[in-house]
Amino acid sequence: MRRKITAELEAWAARPNKKPLVIFGARQTGKTTSALDFARSHEAYADVIHIDFYRQPGLKAAFAASLEPKTVVATLEALLGREISPGNTLLFLDEIQDCDQAITALKYFATDAPKCPVIAAGSLLGVHVARSGSFPVGYVDMLTMHPMDFEEFCWALGEERAFGLARSSFQGLTECPVHDHLLGIYREYLLVGGMPEAVRTYAEGRSLPAARVVQSNIRTAYAADMVKYISGVDAAKVGACWDSLPAQLAKESGSTKFMWKYVAPGAKAERYESAVDWLVAAGIASRCTQVSDGLAPLKSFEKPSSFKLYASDTGLLSDAYGASPADLETKDARTGHFRGGMAENYAMQQLVAVGQKPYYWGAQSTGEVEFVIQAKDGVIPIEVKSGKHVASPSARRFAEKYGCPYLIRVSEKNFGAHEGVRSVPLYAACLLGEL
Repeated sequence: MRRKITAELEAWAARPNKKPLVIFGARQTGKTTSALDFARSHEAYADVIHIDFYRQPGLKAAFAASLEPKTVVATLEALLGREISPGNTLLFLDEIQDCDQAITALKYFATDAPKCPVIAAGSLLGVHVARSGSFPVGYVDMLTMHPMDFEEFCWALGEERAFGLARSSFQGLTECPVHDHLLGIYREYLLVGGMPEAVRTYAEGRSLPAARVVQSNIRTAYAADMVKYISGVDAAKVGACWDSLPAQLAKESGSTKFMWKYVAPGAKAERYESAVDWLVAAGIASRCTQVSDGLAPLKSFEKPSSFKLYASDTGLLSDAYGASPADLETKDARTGHFRGGMAENYAMQQLVAVGQKPYYWGAQSTGEVEFVIQAKDGVIPIEVKSGKHVASPSARRFAEKYGCPYLIRVSEKNFGAHEGVRSVPLYAACLLGEL
């Protein structure tokens, strides 16, 4: 399927002074498929050597005796029985977190063999780097692979033209003529999400039950990773934090701030915060921290102890809820917090996928602004509504207090602009990376 990361891979390949490229990202987001599809179709590479350290542990021997690229390449040629031509053969080192020496060797490929193109990827590479503290910073280029955003989802469903109209409306803030059609696809996305295998399965027959099987398998694989790569007690803590997300995002109070009491009775930050760190490093959750002020740079006003935690894929979250299409259509006020939490998780997923670094502002007692971003025009508040009820007093208060050029309201309403409020439909949230 078509992925946006392909353009970034093309840009990397065209760079005259490129370094080895490392692709981070959660398991099953499409890192291996995207890297191999790109490498095998690129005219600059006559051959691609795919080394999977998880499936081919014997190939770690190529990095055991020496980290000198010439020696590594010669050993790989002997082990694989294939010629590796520097400059014409791309080395793809997959699941590289399973081979520490290969990670270290990237530095020497950058300094001693810059003509030899290397791409590395790993499902738990972020966890490995956070734990070991060893990574050749400055000697590699880096990309992060996310689940498919809404635009990529539209591509997979053959809805490129419809989303193209949304893009045109976003640029001019004019009403989109296929608004209701795209809202329907948005509701499909809430349930299916952006994990490539789930999207591919759904696109083949529009069967949500079939996509749910894929999602359940992915969530099971995540749980297995927690057991495999973390010691017993800590694995239970990580699992408890992960399992608390549906409740965290549908609290009756309306606040989606992460609260330890929803993790386990008596849970406290000092005992569980490392579990949250693991989820974020693994790429299966995204953290949005609070800022005390709405001035640039937002990072300088960050309050790390106050944060929200979102599932990196809204489809996996909806599977955890056991949500159905009817659950999204109902206007029953008793399930309003669930729908609001789903919309907020979706918006966070889109913002992260397009390179934004969202924060949030405020508190339950004074009103919250779901997201605050730093755009070209300045600091912009973003309020997210799951329906068409769009009162946004908190965002207005923020915009007035900090002199924001405008505020953005993401909801089911069509595009438009009025009195400093820019209305952006939920299906266009992934376009906010262009601000």
